[in-house]
Amino acid sequence: MSVLVLGGSGYLGTAVATACRDAGDEVLVLSRRGTASVGEGLRGDVRAPGLGLSRDDLARVKARVTHVVLAFGSVSWRGGPGETLETHDAATRSVLGFLRGLPALEQAVHVSSLLVMGRAEGRVSNRELYVGQTFRNWYEYGKYCAERHVRDATDLPVGVVRFGPVLGPDPRGGVPDTRTGLQAAIPHVLAGYPVHLVRRGEFPSWASDVMSAGEVVRRALTAPIGRATWTWFDPAMPSTADVLTEVCRPWGVVPRIVEARLFDRLSRLVGARLGLAPELLDYAEPWLDLDPAVLDDIPRPWPRPEPDYLGAMGRALLGRAPAEAAR
Repeated sequence: MSVLVLGGSGYLGTAVATACRDAGDEVLVLSRRGTASVGEGLRGDVRAPGLGLSRDDLARVKARVTHVVLAFGSVSWRGGPGETLETHDAATRSVLGFLRGLPALEQAVHVSSLLVMGRAEGRVSNRELYVGQTFRNWYEYGKYCAERHVRDATDLPVGVVRFGPVLGPDPRGGVPDTRTGLQAAIPHVLAGYPVHLVRRGEFPSWASDVMSAGEVVRRALTAPIGRATWTWFDPAMPSTADVLTEVCRPWGVVPRIVEARLFDRLSRLVGARLGLAPELLDYAEPWLDLDPAVLDDIPRPWPRPEPDYLGAMGRALLGRAPAEAAR
């Protein structure tokens, strides 16, 4: 099959492109730079009409592409409404319109996030999207808008795969990004700062390793997923404390995890004054009651996460000082 990966030059997108290439697929990767470490790079922009492709590339895509992965968009939690909604809301609507013009399209997969559930109350599964939740930041709301558009596109064969924190060494060969999400806690714990977590972090992180995440997306293309929603995380279910402990292990550092009560306004104010990242405060308590049975919707055999992907992520950071790991 011929797979077009939108955002395929990014961290997770590269893992998706790798899984497709290793399975023998033709892989086309669209990015604004037009470069790709895996597959053939195409220069374009998901926000532009026709994905911003040249005339020749557009004709080629329309003639050959049978499967598409929507893995584009910034993962920053600190973006404002304009940038975030342009990337996740308007661009998703534009891409869905483009898919309607692909005559050979068999299946598309939208890469979503468990953060679409925001501050949802009660147990959630793959079925829910809007349950009256509020959102911590514009990124969460932007991902919610993108998934809503996909679900509303009932005329298209587009399924959804949700992930929690995607961790592990950068498949592009670079240093893992620790600027946002659960990863933002890593530079702080490596530097020896205490981390205040409810139940000392003994609650699910819903993390997965990047390579098995890429394989799940490829599985969704070929199963195929249809218009269903899947959620993938490491079946071993490492806790937030497990994640921090294993990433710190190659450094010879034992994270200082301190018991904390539910964070109130005063606790967050003190944390902010200590220089702690907002993302670290957001992970101070369980943030989603997810039904573990969601994994049963994914056809077996499941991919096997790399057994030491968290330690490997820590080793990939060893070339940088703890203070530099956040840059």
